Amino acid sequence: MGARLTRTSLADIPGLTDDIQVQLKSIGITTVELLSASVQEEIVSRTRITREKSLELIKSARRTIGMSGFKTGLDLEERSKPTLRTGIDCIDRALGGGFRSGSIIEMQGLQWAGKTLMCSHLAVMAQCIETDDGTIPKVIWYDAEQSYRDNRTKEIAFRLRMDSEAVLQNIVLVDVVKSGIMEASFETMRKTLAKHHVSLVIMDPLPIAVKYLETPLTHTDYVSNMSKLAQATGTIFVISNRTQFGFSRGVVQKYEQRGSFSMMVDYGFHFHLKGEIERNVILTDAHGAIDTNCNLYIGPGGFFNDCASRNLEARRVQRFL
Repeated sequence: MGARLTRTSLADIPGLTDDIQVQLKSIGITTVELLSASVQEEIVSRTRITREKSLELIKSARRTIGMSGFKTGLDLEERSKPTLRTGIDCIDRALGGGFRSGSIIEMQGLQWAGKTLMCSHLAVMAQCIETDDGTIPKVIWYDAEQSYRDNRTKEIAFRLRMDSEAVLQNIVLVDVVKSGIMEASFETMRKTLAKHHVSLVIMDPLPIAVKYLETPLTHTDYVSNMSKLAQATGTIFVISNRTQFGFSRGVVQKYEQRGSFSMMVDYGFHFHLKGEIERNVILTDAHGAIDTNCNLYIGPGGFFNDCASRNLEARRVQRFL
């Protein structure tokens, strides 16, 4: 059983006055988890809380939820429990069951390689993550290239024996271009995570989405702040990143990573086009423990492990459509 998404009340912090709680909530900091991932300068500039007090609050929040920097073996075991499956056998086996909560996942490859399709798989499976109140968690999808497709998500949900209409209702789509500015500022995102149980946030693709930020940040700064928020809330973040170079594997089974956020993410998917329906997918993690090479096949219903299962399930999905 994977770790659950949880929220801890600000009232659980010892000595926190009602006035300070009101000030924090006014800027979207409504839980201990969100306070632990907050930036001191933001609290000082937008509330009446002093610099010294804001630092004290952030440290106290981290102690309250066990982010003090010292962890027991049981803490690490709980943190490493798989939370999010892909629904694709060879990937889930390599992951030992799934991705950890609070992870950053990067999808990288050429156009049409399968990055958005893998995001759709995760958007469906993320709704199976348990929450502490039994509600179905939400997925937020920031669509910077208008590449999201309802029918693709419905196909995957139907193939995985899930209610396709209910799955669609739990995906909150943000059209980055039409909104005029990037709505994924960290204030907006914090408020959304505080209001709903959000198991997954998708940025597709991140480099284009960041251009629409109201307050511009470098890509690395944005991913760094995203990582803090992921660690504090248990939400998994997925970023896609198109490359014009691709990757090459040599005789020692190593690959070259160009233009990625590989040093800042927990997991990386690297997609190679091999034909009309075949894709080579390399899955890695930040610790070098995973380096898995899978050949997958695309059809109605998403990614498949082999052509036989693709053809069989594709016919069932097509009858459904």
